[in-house]
Amino acid sequence: MNEAVAQVNENEISLEEVLNIAQEKSLAAFRAKNVYLAGYWEYKSFKAQRLPQAEIQLRPFTYNRSVQKRYDFERNIDVYRETQTLDSYANLAITQNLGVTGGSFYIDSDLGRLQNFGLDEITTFSATPIRIGFYQPLLAHNPLRWEKEISPLKFEKAKQEYLQDLQDINLRGVESFFELVIANMKWEMAQHDFATSDTLYAIARRRFAIATIEKEDLLNLELRKINAALALTQAQKNLSKARFNLNSFLGFDENVSFSPVLPTISEGLQIDESEAIEYALEYNPVFLDFRRRILENQRNLDRTIKENRVGFNLAASYGLNGQSSYWENAYQNPLDQQMVALNMNIPILDWGERKGQRQMAERNHEVVEIEVKQAKIDFEQQVALKVIDFNLQESFVKNSRTATEVSDESFELTKKRFLLGVSDVLTLNSAMNARQSARENFIMSIHAYWRYYYEVQQLTLFNFIEGKPLSENFNQIITE
Repeated sequence: MNEAVAQVNENEISLEEVLNIAQEKSLAAFRAKNVYLAGYWEYKSFKAQRLPQAEIQLRPFTYNRSVQKRYDFERNIDVYRETQTLDSYANLAITQNLGVTGGSFYIDSDLGRLQNFGLDEITTFSATPIRIGFYQPLLAHNPLRWEKEISPLKFEKAKQEYLQDLQDINLRGVESFFELVIANMKWEMAQHDFATSDTLYAIARRRFAIATIEKEDLLNLELRKINAALALTQAQKNLSKARFNLNSFLGFDENVSFSPVLPTISEGLQIDESEAIEYALEYNPVFLDFRRRILENQRNLDRTIKENRVGFNLAASYGLNGQSSYWENAYQNPLDQQMVALNMNIPILDWGERKGQRQMAERNHEVVEIEVKQAKIDFEQQVALKVIDFNLQESFVKNSRTATEVSDESFELTKKRFLLGVSDVLTLNSAMNARQSARENFIMSIHAYWRYYYEVQQLTLFNFIEGKPLSENFNQIITE
């Protein structure tokens, strides 16, 4: 058993402790970290694409024996001849993608060996000590340029989604914690009610014996005692279930048992609606996703337009090349190797296919822009409503606390009056029910207070209690 579990097992546990443990130990936290790491490695892959890439291509041997058509120079005719060769090849290349232009630059070196079997067995080597070249599409769609804008957004979104996942864990922790708080309160109330009902029933039996109460009142108190016993059994069952659920969520052993401490509220904390919306616009991953969707649609439109018009690409290379019967001689006195090529692709007739694709891409782009605008309006309204709920909840908590105090006092007065014989059983039962209802409402009001708070914090990714944005040591997550 680890230190955190041992400490919890011996002491009471607060809401803050539950949330801290959940963010470290729960399965939900483990999943959130792995989702973030997937986004991190996706971003690392994007960064790697912009760095030089080196690779070796090897073709150790290609054995070929066949009958092929060959030209006979002496007789000036084509003839079929049997050929038998063994070909080997190796190439080392370094390639650099050019994000600004969408082209690529490369440097490579290769060595080839060709062995011919026949009447005269001949082996030759071909070597290219160095070759420098580039390939550049002209007036074409540049995916590297768009990835430069989109990938950092996706990575930043992964960070913010991780923080948002932690807030989702907080919300689940609040629900599990208050499930235990309510179950514990009902169990304590059930114990108290059973003890009170048992005492009142014993007193009622003595009073019935001297004919100071009616049998109907005695039966009502007996029924009340039976119902209190049933309620106590059910409360114990619910408490065990709530403890099991919280232990499961936190990753604790099912035998760990602790008592929850009812949290207080941050009295006087009021969240400014306009500030909350500003924080949401700045930190919430939803808005990064809006920007990503718009950029991706602009990219798709750009690709559709440029891929459906005249295409050009330019390729050029310069190198040194030599050949010899000995591999070391193939590197001596090499000849120049030069290549320049301009390729064109000119569409002539497609029966309106390119125009249709362009129109469809433009319409899709317009639809996404409208959807993003509407989603932004809806999201801002959602933030505003959550802030209103939170700001009003403090008054609910205070009123329910007052109602609890009043109901406790009312029950004690009613109980005394019943013992003095000036109050009936129905009035006493009503006071007992009112007290339990008031306590439940008080706990539920605190529950709603913290649920509203963490819902606002999830939407804004801003800690309004400490007055600073949420943050996380992402480097530590990577090294764990």
